[in-house]
Amino acid sequence: MWAPEMQHGHQYVAGYEIYVDGHPFWWGHLALRMEDGDPLVGDPQGLLDRLCALAAQRHEVSAAQVRLKMVSRL
Repeated sequence: MWAPEMQHGHQYVAGYEIYVDGHPFWWGHLALRMEDGDPLVGDPQGLLDRLCALAAQRHEVSAAQVRLKMVSRL
């Protein structure tokens, strides 16, 4: 049985757009789970950078082309 109080770690969902030549070209969503000991748990900018890197890797573009539209902690 799943219960939120039994979960460890931090879970996030993000919506993003990929920009090519200054125009939105792709969009998507991704989820990220970090364990309690992950150094990014206390580093908001590091979390945003990781989300951008994951989206960029998914679409084979640079992280600078990713614009995060929404980030929520679950």
